[in-house]
Amino acid sequence: MGLDESCKSYLGTLIAVRPVYGWGWIHLDAPKIPVPDQIDGVPYPFHCRIQDFLYFENELRGAVGNIEEVGHIYDSLWLVFYTRVNGTHNFTDNLPYCNLQIGSTKPELAREWHEFTSGSPIVNGYCFVGESLKHIADSGKIGRQIT
Repeated sequence: MGLDESCKSYLGTLIAVRPVYGWGWIHLDAPKIPVPDQIDGVPYPFHCRIQDFLYFENELRGAVGNIEEVGHIYDSLWLVFYTRVNGTHNFTDNLPYCNLQIGSTKPELAREWHEFTSGSPIVNGYCFVGESLKHIADSGKIGRQIT
């Protein structure tokens, strides 16, 4: 249920993130504050620079990064993504379907997991992650049921 170790070669590089509708986008820290929506409550795609990878129970499961997309509502914020479906995924031909959290401060390592500190706005949703937006579009995963 994780990422292939080859994904670690993307450390320090930009990758693409395509938020998707799941159970909707929610604001974890202050649920009464609406999440800025762009398309049916889902943010537009963006790029992020991977700063670190995270393991859970000795399996590579996700990454921490900075969003770098000028003009995007989440530009310059931090994110954490981690896999949510079975299989071994990569960023080119078996893209991961992930949980995604976005916050204003760098997530801190807590136990085996990176988490946002209290008081940092956290937006939560789902996404696909790939080497590029073209990889995500060509994957055929957008718009179908994920198993």
